Amino acid sequence: METLTEFPELVDPKTGRSLMERTIIICNTSSMPVASREASVYTSVTLADYYRQMGLHVLLLADSTSRWAQALREMSGRLEEIPGEEAFPAYLESYIAAFYERAGYVRLPDGSEGSVTIGGTVSPAGGNFDEPVTQATLKVVGAFHGLSRERSDARKYPAIDPLISWSKYQGVIAPKKTAFLRDILLHGNDIGSMMKVVGEEGTSLADFIVYLKEEMLDAVYFQQNSFDLIEANCGAERQRYVIDKLIRVLGSEYALNDKDGARSFFNRMRQRFIDWNYTEFMSEAFKAREAEIDRQYEDGCGRCSYEAEALLKGGE
Repeated sequence: METLTEFPELVDPKTGRSLMERTIIICNTSSMPVASREASVYTSVTLADYYRQMGLHVLLLADSTSRWAQALREMSGRLEEIPGEEAFPAYLESYIAAFYERAGYVRLPDGSEGSVTIGGTVSPAGGNFDEPVTQATLKVVGAFHGLSRERSDARKYPAIDPLISWSKYQGVIAPKKTAFLRDILLHGNDIGSMMKVVGEEGTSLADFIVYLKEEMLDAVYFQQNSFDLIEANCGAERQRYVIDKLIRVLGSEYALNDKDGARSFFNRMRQRFIDWNYTEFMSEAFKAREAEIDRQYEDGCGRCSYEAEALLKGGE
């Protein structure tokens, strides 16, 4: 119901009109016949194929493929087929693979191009990623965004856990830079888990600074304010620019004498980055905010590590 009421109010950035004008909704409720629920996925992907052959680029969102798989299980049971794991049909994996394989990019006879991009959601019971539908999906998709209940409860949005999410596609950030920041996330997360047991007083200053760096990276890059027009729309050029600044800040060593000083420094730096995110790219306000970040970096006597410096110079 929220989709039907809110979509007409959303503005399509391409046309400036209602987003609903370029949206088709195939809807089936849990109370509808099982055959209808099973067929809805094929109806939607067939429509997507039709528009792709017209030279359009189509985004298909399937919510959720777990409900579709449950319909397959019900139909398989009624047909008295030999059940597979958790009573799902033995051909579940091939059906899921066949669905996602219908996505793709095509060049048409007249020279135009069209595409279908499929984004499917999986709703495993109890958040169990080892159940058959999730595992069958992970085998065929090119990217996975894992939602985290812990991040949602902490009001960290979007609640996509960067530690369990992955992609086989080339992103806008160079792989070596991504790996560098991922190491900070992994190390900081390990220290955060340890601090829950031994407390902050049982953590060395060096480890505590790594933890603060991980918290800052999470807050200023992986979280977004969807209610702010600038913050909610971040282009590839800006992402690369901000990442380079983050690599310099997070890849540096600082002359910090105690944990209180470290906490104060990174909290102020984090807030400056958040304020920076709300400014239009390369505007006067953007450059002024960046100058404030640079001044605080110099005040902390930041010394960029060899690895971070090499990444920034090499651009890889």
